[in-house]
Amino acid sequence: MEFLLVFSLHFLVMGALVMLLSGIVAFFIRRIHFLIIVLISMLAGYLYSIVFEVPNLALFSIGFNAILSLIAIGLVKAGLYAKEKAEEGFN
Repeated sequence: MEFLLVFSLHFLVMGALVMLLSGIVAFFIRRIHFLIIVLISMLAGYLYSIVFEVPNLALFSIGFNAILSLIAIGLVKAGLYAKEKAEEGFN
């Protein structure tokens, strides 16, 4: 039971960091393709499972990071699109 508690806290922190870093990269480096950011996030999930020696969680951590990274990138891209359309409407 303690195993689940410890790793749920780890995944909470890892998910927050993945969303934060993916959003920052997507906002400031707009020319980078979103798949590169997602692949780097997936690699981070794989490395997490290697570092903490839980290879059974590798697939879950890879998928978890990919989904959270896609959500962060989508939110940033939607915000940038809305900003562009709002500025376009005033001209």
